[in-house]
Amino acid sequence: MPVLYASLCLPALLSGVQCSTCNTLGPVAVALVRMTHSVAILRGQALSACRLLPVTETVCRGFIDNWAESVEYILLHTKLTPAQMCRIFLPSCPAEKGLKLDVTLDLPRPPPASRAKRRDAHYPPPSTPGLKVLHLADIHLDVHYKEGADNGCDDPLCCRAENGFPKERSRQAAHWGEYRCDAPPRLLHSLIDHVARKHKDELSYVLWTGDTAPHDSWKTTRKDVLDLTARVTSLLRHKLAGVPVYPVIGNHDSAPTNYFPPSEVRKGNFSVSWLYHDYAKMWKHWLPADALATLRKAGFYSVLVRPGFRIIVLNTNVAYRFNLWVLLTATSDPHHQLKWLAGELRAARAAGERCHVVGHVSPADPDILPGWSHLYHSVIRSYQDVVTAQFFSHTHLNEIQLYKDDRDRPFSVSYVAPSLTPWQNVNPGYRIYTIDGDRGNRSSWEVIDYERWVADLAEANERPEKGPRWHLQMSAAARYRLKNLSPRRWSRMVKKMLVYGRKFDKYYSDLSGAASVVGPCDIECRIRTVCGVVSSDGTNSHHCRLVRLLYQMGTAAGLS
Repeated sequence: MPVLYASLCLPALLSGVQCSTCNTLGPVAVALVRMTHSVAILRGQALSACRLLPVTETVCRGFIDNWAESVEYILLHTKLTPAQMCRIFLPSCPAEKGLKLDVTLDLPRPPPASRAKRRDAHYPPPSTPGLKVLHLADIHLDVHYKEGADNGCDDPLCCRAENGFPKERSRQAAHWGEYRCDAPPRLLHSLIDHVARKHKDELSYVLWTGDTAPHDSWKTTRKDVLDLTARVTSLLRHKLAGVPVYPVIGNHDSAPTNYFPPSEVRKGNFSVSWLYHDYAKMWKHWLPADALATLRKAGFYSVLVRPGFRIIVLNTNVAYRFNLWVLLTATSDPHHQLKWLAGELRAARAAGERCHVVGHVSPADPDILPGWSHLYHSVIRSYQDVVTAQFFSHTHLNEIQLYKDDRDRPFSVSYVAPSLTPWQNVNPGYRIYTIDGDRGNRSSWEVIDYERWVADLAEANERPEKGPRWHLQMSAAARYRLKNLSPRRWSRMVKKMLVYGRKFDKYYSDLSGAASVVGPCDIECRIRTVCGVVSSDGTNSHHCRLVRLLYQMGTAAGLS
């Protein structure tokens, strides 16, 4: 999977630290905090390190101010060793895959492989009429975007008055947005106006999978995230009136960014109960009382959308490794969310329901803690006959992810939606899914097809007075010549695109919405990208090894 997060605040801070340095200085820093119980000393040491890291002092200082008190609390209470902490956070260290969750779930045995074959044989073809669903993701609305401001500043986010107004035309922020900046309000309004005109009358519901605030993570406030989310909530209620919306909390929808402590942390201002309570108030017109109750408690919920069909929304941010609170929860199931998920799926199976699982950061993302990812994978495998699809976002890319067993047999597909924000190097867009839910009791609730709609940002900025040209870029079934979108058909397509360069080039171009600023992808890039598609269990690199082996076999046969 292409990495787009190198310039985000926390990853940027950590990317400049060598594993050996962390292993040497980590124990000293932890011991110092535990001996002195001094936030001032911790803050001073961190500020001294700022000049050694690849970020500006303003960004580094802002991050430290946001997190210093919380980090002191975390270091005083974590049971992890400094070496384990280094392996969780630093790209320069080997991944920490040895931390298993101290959690036992009573999961049933997965359905037999023969059922997957029957599923493929009876999977609805792309011509099947179905329900239309909008997937809107990663808006990252920047109300401070300023046309003409510097689009190439040294901060993780540019195009603001504080960045200055360069005379060089190529450095001036354009009218409709920049590939290094977040979405100006006019870009959001253009997209929503287009959706209201083009799709509103056919939409059954909307998946809004989080990240409304911009990437100024070093200075995000509670007021910022709440005001921006309220603004988008109001816009959707007005422009898509009458269409149900199922919202998700993203990692940028907290303050500080990535701040999701466990429920047992109640000291001072550490709790984020304010966040869950305020979002529950904001979204009460979309969600029933029982869903609001769990949203208010921990940010996840379950909704019976229609008889026989349920949407389950997760808060995967609790297992995101840049949420520093994972140092307290790395071996647990925060808020007992996975246990709750297994219970919801068990009840759904008993009731004859089919489910879609929805969230922000995909559990297959490499930045989700491996132990949590593994247990989630086990839950989905056990209930693969109940979960007909998964929907996530976060990467800003137009992706799919395949869930496979140890024998390389696919059993589930996760659909990762593109972003509205063009940050970094993607064209803004959205997805429209066709779901098999319009045939009464015969509905399978499978994904029949999806469309990727896009606006070419460079084109829009060439003629700003005409506005973005939102258009259908591709239909998955037609683009990849899929007989249907079953896990088995997707798996065959992915194997072909690994071996055949032209097929891969289509997928790679579609990741960014064919953004003109994206460069070519060499062989190692292709292998990494396909590995990202098939590696859904954070503790298991087996499928990635198979990808490399398959590519080598294809090369030997003269196919690549």
